[in-house]
Amino acid sequence: MQFLKTNWIRAAAAVLLMFVLGGCTFISDPVSLMKTPMLSADKETLSSIIHAQLPDGADLIRSREETDTNLIHFIDLDGDKVNEAVVFYETPDQQVVIHCMIFKLVKGTWTKQTSFDGEGRVLESLQFKDLNNDGKPDIIAGYSRRDENPVNRLYVYTYTEGSIKKDLMQDYTNFVIMDLNGDKKNDLTIISLKQNDQAFVATYQYEEGSYVEIDKLDMDPYVSNYYNIVAGNVYKDPEGKAKEGIVIDTSIGGGDASYSSIIVMEDGKLKSVFGGNQDTTFKDLPVKSGDVNNDGIIEIGSVEPPIGWNYFKPDEIPNFFVYSQWDGKQGLKFVAEQYRDLQNGFELGFFPPEWHNKVTVDTKSIKNQYLRFLMVDTGKTVAEIKFFTLAEWDKQHDEWKYLYRTNDKVIGYKKYGDFDIDNSRKQLKNEVPPIERKEKISE
Repeated sequence: MQFLKTNWIRAAAAVLLMFVLGGCTFISDPVSLMKTPMLSADKETLSSIIHAQLPDGADLIRSREETDTNLIHFIDLDGDKVNEAVVFYETPDQQVVIHCMIFKLVKGTWTKQTSFDGEGRVLESLQFKDLNNDGKPDIIAGYSRRDENPVNRLYVYTYTEGSIKKDLMQDYTNFVIMDLNGDKKNDLTIISLKQNDQAFVATYQYEEGSYVEIDKLDMDPYVSNYYNIVAGNVYKDPEGKAKEGIVIDTSIGGGDASYSSIIVMEDGKLKSVFGGNQDTTFKDLPVKSGDVNNDGIIEIGSVEPPIGWNYFKPDEIPNFFVYSQWDGKQGLKFVAEQYRDLQNGFELGFFPPEWHNKVTVDTKSIKNQYLRFLMVDTGKTVAEIKFFTLAEWDKQHDEWKYLYRTNDKVIGYKKYGDFDIDNSRKQLKNEVPPIERKEKISE
């Protein structure tokens, strides 16, 4: 009976895996159920072979990266123009929790080539990038122990002739793969924070059979955390030449205060462009940096009270969010400004750049009820926001356009100025991903 029960569980799990591989979802519409897509023979066979190799109680896993949506990764690891199939799985009840298997299609049959154990209890990150610059992707996997220790461990694996070699092991808080030193080759930059002990940024590159530290930059360890990291172009000179770098958004103290650092490499040396000066990028709220205007350059965010609101209580102020770019020296230049409501999760589109320091909010406005945006010099109204109950919206919203809806409110708006109301941004609340790349960093 135990044998039959185990086989039944394996069969059910295999069917479930087939649905995941085929991109199917569980739906209740009978007509849609009749049109469930069929799996290809190759995927069906592969899923069965993978499941047969799993120990009892094991489950396939994805990494915690938002971009990692597949249980099986098809990638040509050895450069023979034929994809291997890479899977990670967990065995929660065993001492070693995370494992990996690699399969290859040999003479029409998927065959396991090798397997290896991971570390920790959580697969935090999984990327396939050519780090040793041999033209073939390496496996870059980050693990954590799922405890209060914020330091993870990163491994770089190379797959050659059916076997795995560990090329690098490094503790990290976050990491970035890019060409930071501008030599047209990928390098690996580790960002590490051990609170109140040590913090640094270090860049490694593969040279003559091993990873060599190009440079290391010490950072301030007496901070709370790195709540956002984004890498990409941080500056463009007048001739249009871009400079790559890493922006680290850092929480400080016990409240919401934060600041941002820009890390670049010049002549093989890592450099924080603002030095130890936190004032340049200080903000009262943890605003995430990113390319908000889609010009290919990362902007640093800050929070400013509208003109006339300096002496109101902090929770009464309808703050403006201001985004600026590095000026290539030690300062920032203004790029964009908008009103954003973090509490209710909506925003008013970016104001025209020429309105900077010329638009404000009427001080008679009340957050969560009604806001009137006006020009400072003329008092002309350029936009209004009003909060409605659901019943009020159904009855009396004719003059208002829909902006956003919460569980119990509808937010409407009117606009009179020449600017777009853009509510398409997704990351408006306080969810902060472990790392965000301006460029795609996983495949």
